[in-house]
Order: sequence, then structure tokens, then C-alpha cells
Amino acid sequence: MLAAIAWFAAPAGCRGRPADVRVDGGREGGAPDASTPLTIDIAVTGCASYDVTNVVCSAHAPVTLAFAPVGSPALTTFLWRFGDGSAPVSDRAPVHTYALPGRYDVSVTGQGPAVGAVSQTRTGLVVVLSIGAGGLCDVDAQCANGLACACKRGSGCDPAFTRGFCSTPCPTGFCGDEVMPGHAGAVCAAYAVPAPLPRANDADGGAPADAGNGSTPAAPWNPVCLANCADDAACPPGFACAQLHAGGGVTGWVQGCLPAGLAGALGATCRNADGVLDNERCASGYCAPYGSNGLCAASCQAPLTCPEGAACARIGTALLCLATCSSAFPCSSDPSVSCRAGNSPDGGADGGLPIVSGDLSQTYCAPR
Repeated sequence: MLAAIAWFAAPAGCRGRPADVRVDGGREGGAPDASTPLTIDIAVTGCASYDVTNVVCSAHAPVTLAFAPVGSPALTTFLWRFGDGSAPVSDRAPVHTYALPGRYDVSVTGQGPAVGAVSQTRTGLVVVLSIGAGGLCDVDAQCANGLACACKRGSGCDPAFTRGFCSTPCPTGFCGDEVMPGHAGAVCAAYAVPAPLPRANDADGGAPADAGNGSTPAAPWNPVCLANCADDAACPPGFACAQLHAGGGVTGWVQGCLPAGLAGALGATCRNADGVLDNERCASGYCAPYGSNGLCAASCQAPLTCPEGAACARIGTALLCLATCSSAFPCSSDPSVSCRAGNSPDGGADGGLPIVSGDLSQTYCAPR
């Protein structure tokens, strides 16, 4: 007698497609129990999105998904295949990580000691998407076409980069469709990124660009595409929104996501553990020789400008962008630096804090 084959009412997330079901064996002597046909299907959780109509679970790489069998309670052992070349597993409800982009078939075979076996394959159940500019990555293959995984492990980046980010150089200053088709939400920023993204000034020995006054470098780093952000909440976990020089020869500032604590904002201290002024500790790219511990600043020598909320002040012979003091930034990390009023009586030719451009009603983090 032929084994019975059951077409069953699948869970809501799996309706709309015929199930690929096979029943082998049955009751004693190999005869199936026609009154209670075996059924099995696949439940999956952890998807960034789920297409109920086409039965597709989608997420960006890498993604960890949880699977479970749905069907006859008589099935007691299971064998899963995830379609990515990994070994089959026999857990009842396995958890599996897809590391690379692709479209993957998932199958499960359930078996019971007295009822035989039944199998289900969901073709293309899992779609793992490539990562756009600024997204976190571990290897180049996870990034969309034209992008590389910058600052991945072993790349020589600051240890704050526990994972890399998908990016590409942006010598023209733009991160639109011309650089990475189909991806948006990225900005071209000047930030230090070693190989595989070549530095724009490698040919001239890596010397930083000069702001025009011979002492304060502006945007010295290779321009790369970073995830755009308005605040920290717009960045991936562990990243923070930083003000950076616009890249690719574009004058101005942009906001991009960098690892939290990696690079200080304007007004942060920047002398490293060896006592050396370290430009790469500043998101602005310049550690000015002021205060006891150095001061993250930026040149505002024309045509350069300051980011929103900062003021352009004359410090000695240099024109520098200074951070606004606030409750969130009280300018208290260096005893030789304090909040100073730009409109104070000594603000001017007598050696005070002359504000070239900015809000004179505010106070700014400046050398004493």
C-alpha cells in the first residue's frame, strides 16, 4: 500500500505555497495511519522582516535565526539543513547564524518511532541581505558591491573598532548612487581608515593638508563613506554620532557614526598615554597644543568653517573652532581649559577670547 501524502493547512506565515512534504513508513508493518496524516512545517524567528505572502525571512548579514518544527506531536527527532553548506543538526529547535548574503533553502525531517518520517523544504525561506555604507561588518563579502569592510579585526584600526563598517572612498565628496547603487543614508567624511581603503594622500607620503596658517591641519584623512546620523540613536549599537569634516574637498561638516569613545568632539582632551598630542583622538582631526592634555579643535581659517554650535575664535595666531559649554559638556576635563565668555570685557585686543564668528551670548571651552 502506498504511503499517504498529506497537504496541510500551514501556519499563517507559510500559507500560499504548496508544502514539499514526504511521508515514509507508518504503523506496524509499514502501513501509514491514514486517519492522522503526518504534517511538518518550519517556524522561524529573528527576521528583520517577514514576507507572509511569499514566505521569506529577510535580514542583513550576519543574522542569527531560531527555527522550530510545527506539526505532528508524534514526531520526536529532527534533522535540519540550512542551505549554506553547514553540517546538518539534530536539535529540535536549533539556532543558526548566516554569515554571508544569499538566498537559502531550509529543510527539516521529523521522525517518530511508530509513525515514520515526514520532510518539509522551504525554498528561499531565508534571504540574507548585503550591508550598505556605514553598516557593521566582519568581512568584505558581507558588504554591498563596491564596498569593503573597513576597520575589521586585524586591519590596524583603533581597538575601539570591535567590528568593521562597510565603506568606500569618496574622492568626489559624495556617497550617493554614483558610489554605491541602491544604498542611501551615507555621508562622505574625513576620517582615518587604513587598508583596504587607501588614504588619499599616500602618494605624497601621508602629510596632512594644511589649513593655511602653517600649524592647524584641516581634514587630513582620506574621505570615506559613513552612516549618516542626526544623533546617537541613529547609529548602530556601540557607535555614536560624531561631527566630522566633509570629505572629498567639500567645505563644511557632516555627522557620521563612529565607535563610541573612539574620537573626541571639539573640546575633548587628546594627549595619549605616551604624552603625545594625537590627532586621531579627535573627530576633527586636530589635537591642538593647548591646555595640559591637548584640546580637540579645528581650523576656521577661510574657507574653512566651524560646525553648528561652535564658534570661530582667535587663539594666539590661529583661528580655531571651539566647543560651546553646556551641562552636557562643562569643559572640566583639563584644569588649564575652562568655559570663557566670548563677550567678556577682556574679549578683544587685550588678549581675551575674541570671537570671529559665533554666538556671543554663549561661553566656549578655551585655554585659560
